[in-house]
Amino acid sequence: MAQIAKASKSTQKKVAYQKKQEQGGKKVLEWIFGVLVVLAVLFVVYSIFIVS
Repeated sequence: MAQIAKASKSTQKKVAYQKKQEQGGKKVLEWIFGVLVVLAVLFVVYSIFIVS
């Protein structure tokens, strides 16, 4: 019975860690896409000034 409790506790820790990693990964992806969008806008503005 104690082994089952240990396995259950270990599984709960793994699931909690996995959720934490997933949330962190999503945050990193949001930052990356945000920076890419900002860079794209800056490039468009720069291109407009070069053409003018």
